[in-house]
Amino acid sequence: MNRRLLAVAAALALSCGLLGTSNLATADVPGGTVVRTTPAGATPHVLDGKVLAVVRVGSHIVLGGSFTRVRNEGTSVEVVRNGLVALDAYTGKVSTTFNPNPGTSVTSLLPAPDGQSVYVGGGFSTIGGVSRSRVAQVRVSDGAVVSTFNAGTINGNVRDLALRGGRLWVAGAFTHVAGRSQPALATLDPTTGAFSPYMGLRIAGTHRGTGVTQVLKMDTTPDGSRLVAIGNFDTLQGVQNHQLLVLDTSGTSAQPAPFRTGFYLTPCSSAFDSYMRDVSISDDGSFFVVSTTGAYGGSTAACDTTARFETFAASTDVKPSWINHTGGDTTYGVEVTPAAVYVGGHQRWQNNPFAADRAGPGAVAREGIAALDPVNGLPLSWNPGRDKGVGVFDFTFDDRGLWVASDTTRLAGQLKSRIALLLKDGATRPDIRTPLLPNDVYTGGSLAAPLGLLKHRYDGATAGAVQDPPDGGIDWSAVRGAFMVNGALYLGHADGSFTRRAFTGTTYGSAQVVDTSDRIVALAAWHDEVRTMTGMFLDDNRVYFTLAGDPRLHYRYFTPESGVVGAQRYVASTGVAGADLTQARGMFLAGSQVYVATAAGNLVRVGWQRGGASGRLVAGTAQTVSGPARGDGQVWGGRAMFLFQSTSGGGA
Repeated sequence: MNRRLLAVAAALALSCGLLGTSNLATADVPGGTVVRTTPAGATPHVLDGKVLAVVRVGSHIVLGGSFTRVRNEGTSVEVVRNGLVALDAYTGKVSTTFNPNPGTSVTSLLPAPDGQSVYVGGGFSTIGGVSRSRVAQVRVSDGAVVSTFNAGTINGNVRDLALRGGRLWVAGAFTHVAGRSQPALATLDPTTGAFSPYMGLRIAGTHRGTGVTQVLKMDTTPDGSRLVAIGNFDTLQGVQNHQLLVLDTSGTSAQPAPFRTGFYLTPCSSAFDSYMRDVSISDDGSFFVVSTTGAYGGSTAACDTTARFETFAASTDVKPSWINHTGGDTTYGVEVTPAAVYVGGHQRWQNNPFAADRAGPGAVAREGIAALDPVNGLPLSWNPGRDKGVGVFDFTFDDRGLWVASDTTRLAGQLKSRIALLLKDGATRPDIRTPLLPNDVYTGGSLAAPLGLLKHRYDGATAGAVQDPPDGGIDWSAVRGAFMVNGALYLGHADGSFTRRAFTGTTYGSAQVVDTSDRIVALAAWHDEVRTMTGMFLDDNRVYFTLAGDPRLHYRYFTPESGVVGAQRYVASTGVAGADLTQARGMFLAGSQVYVATAAGNLVRVGWQRGGASGRLVAGTAQTVSGPARGDGQVWGGRAMFLFQSTSGGGA
């Protein structure tokens, strides 16, 4: 994914962080296939407690939690399984031979390297009839404890496990491992369980100043170079890394990565020793997403949010790339996949930063589970719904689809008690690519023909003769901004409405109001902005726009697949050297250049450069490329200015 922002006279501060870089100038947003919205059949029913962990081990799915009873689908026969159960990944049938019976809750599971056993973490002291302190390795075929693995005594609950670089990472509420002082996060030999000194850094303090230091969840990059951990801690090696830390695990010992953030210093509710809930890293390791609880804390707070960070950002105060607010409801589990970021909790809404425990402006209903756009955090149209309960505690994405572990019994209206599978062949959305020149540039309500639609063939240097294409019966003088994406024409209108319709270059489809974000409470601020726009374009699922008399370039997040407009507005640029945006008369993006029409009928061009995770921009000055000032016989201008893009993502 890339983030390309307008080059300006100096580096400008952004209101929201950037989303990494790409060497592909035109591949902005990759498409993808989400999982189905209806669950697969044949999964068993967990009849009580909670399913806290789910993993795939070979041909089996292993569940851990606080449950005691399960039954297969289609039968009333109950089977006793205390905290651990295995089932066939394809038939869903409960294993009759796997019954380690740890006797207490299992909070974490991890496939072992042999592909035949699973690491189990929790608060137990015995498992499978064998003495093991809070972590064990168990064969899936028969539930027997692997005798060669023994970590010794761990004096507090194990909350999470990870395996990378030949090391087993153990996280939890302990202070000592095998008699050695190593609070909250330690490394073991994955074969023997012996203590490893690789993780020798000290994690200390707590979020509220009381209690035991804990690491609650962690994840690692596929290349093993980074580990991200969340919990109630305050410092790493005496340096504040409040509730979130990133380790550099590429060397001979774990070291603090050059990543720190103050985002989770927000107090939130005093009811929680930590409001951190889950973390998941993308398949390519470039970013991670964190979910929280904490009650509503305002539109900039970390409470009850899902937030994305760039893994390799280097700063003492890294900002989130995006933040999605629920408006006061917990988002618990999170799973990053190539097509979507799946989140599950007891949330009622997404895109809801301006209200507490009610739907505010722009809020979208997504009860208990949602799929977010990885680029901007807005909800996709995927919306199965689930009984909320406390939340989804874990996800696993495998070759079949998305396994959902929770404390409730219904998903998408179907009885799926505490565990469900959503097959991976759901709806597919196409890639979104930035159109290129040469191409057809359309201008509606232009200076040359205020009431009509004109078309120029333009290659970035020379414009062809003006053409008069069909206008589709649209009042182009009342259009305030326009862009195309994958054959769809989006228009902002003087009445504040925002519509889309199919457009082939000659024929138009019927207009559809893009109002997904307004179904609960209208996003009035957005519609007020549309009324006064002087141009707009789309890039990386952001709608950039100028407003009459305003020198700034603004943006809101926008996901074409769902039609959701971001509830919050940001500033991309406070001004552009060589171009007066207060007098803009239309604009469009072509590759790595933004073109802006001026009040004098000129067309100016400025570089649209790739930004890094730091959010800094490359300096640039706009240049006049066509119009009266160039003496080329062209007159440019029209708020409805857009570059053609076909359904395949290409130009004309």
